[in-house]
Amino acid sequence: MKMQFVNALLGGDFSAMDIALTCLATYLNKRTEHTGTISDLTFHTKHWKEHLRRGIIKDKPDIIGISTNTMYMQYVKRIAKEIKEEYDFPIIVGGYHASMKPQETLNIPEIDAVCIGDGEFALTEYLDRFETGKSMKGVKGLWAKENGKQIRNLGGCFIKDIDQFPIPNWDLWEDLDKYLYYLGMIYIIGTRGCPYKCTYCDAHGIAQAVEGRYFRFRDPVKYAQEIMYQWSKYEKRGMRLAQLFDQVFTIDRKWLEKFCEEYRSFGRADECRYSAFARIDNLDEHKIKMLGKSGCALLRVGIEAGDDFIRNKVLMKDISVQQIRKTVKLCKDNGIGLTTFYMVGCPAETRETINKTIRLAWELDGERSAFFVFKPFTDESENLITQYGGFIDEKRWKKADNITFDAVVKLKDLSPREVELLQYKAYFFTFGRRLLRMIKRQKLRYFSNFATYMFRGLRDGLDWHYLSPYYHIYAYDNVDK
Repeated sequence: MKMQFVNALLGGDFSAMDIALTCLATYLNKRTEHTGTISDLTFHTKHWKEHLRRGIIKDKPDIIGISTNTMYMQYVKRIAKEIKEEYDFPIIVGGYHASMKPQETLNIPEIDAVCIGDGEFALTEYLDRFETGKSMKGVKGLWAKENGKQIRNLGGCFIKDIDQFPIPNWDLWEDLDKYLYYLGMIYIIGTRGCPYKCTYCDAHGIAQAVEGRYFRFRDPVKYAQEIMYQWSKYEKRGMRLAQLFDQVFTIDRKWLEKFCEEYRSFGRADECRYSAFARIDNLDEHKIKMLGKSGCALLRVGIEAGDDFIRNKVLMKDISVQQIRKTVKLCKDNGIGLTTFYMVGCPAETRETINKTIRLAWELDGERSAFFVFKPFTDESENLITQYGGFIDEKRWKKADNITFDAVVKLKDLSPREVELLQYKAYFFTFGRRLLRMIKRQKLRYFSNFATYMFRGLRDGLDWHYLSPYYHIYAYDNVDK
């Protein structure tokens, strides 16, 4: 069977390629008798129907697969409708949203099947049975429509041994060279899941919806070897940073020690640098020194809020300001840059708590400061909004298609628009220093690089609303090296 995965991105945000699609398509090609291809709409939003048609003619798929998350469901529905009306292919979906809300997802008229949890094994059995005309009854982790009825098999599972899967093949992305120019990164992952239960994160939602242990490690030595393999494969094509997508990369000391030791052994840590997520409470001096010596260029850490109550009682981070300050200083002392993430408009927020977040961001002075607007991805977050006197603006929430902008919650004392204005204030106060640093490093090249980046992006059909900030966000990682 030939399966085409469609990257259902029509909103203009080009900041990441979908790791899940890459892993699934690679698995089908390497370990099964089926084949997988990827049709990416990211650089073709203005003529996505035509691009979709060309991909279908080229790949001649039997089945279409789409990965879902809550922010992109409006696009998933549009694309699924186009596929059904014009080509009438069976459509199977998976991902966070489908796993957390399988019934809601399967009720979409154009969707024929839903995969819950990890997809490699369930998807393979789905294709095997589809090819031979067998019923989908009994396929664990799969809900499907069959003869006018819905089959709801037992819930999905999280696969324990994640070392068994092949190295993801990013060549499956037809516009890879464009991603490498605009972002300079290949996405790599050595764990799956997260052990924490942050009230605002959909990772918590999927952990509750699927059986088994959600957080799993790969062998750290093999992981380091994969990163170096991707460097050797893509460095000459524009890769300038390995973007590790592990949600808690630094949580286990022994695992991290083995990883850093293996990565350093290649002798290219100063050239083949990487960026990783980390939690403040997972970092100490020993880990930070190891990371600094092993090629870690950036740590991406969630500070979330400057107010203790918002950060620790509402968002359940359980991290003190003293911990934050100490860890940030240790990172800077060891040559590790920081991308500090914050949220504005959280449940119980006031103008003063958001201003405290802005003041803390100014004090910490991360190489990059990102301010996201709170979105209610989980039942817990919805309950917190109500508990503290707010409500979700359904009209705004229906239109939202990104995690960065567009407030959707009316707080007790702040409207969505007021939250957005405070977000602009946050960027105004933190962006200036970064801009001056870029100009100091690049001098006149800053202006020519920026002009070239914008020109190429507009020519490639990208939205200037994303192009301008992403140049300044990702330039530290690639453009000015």
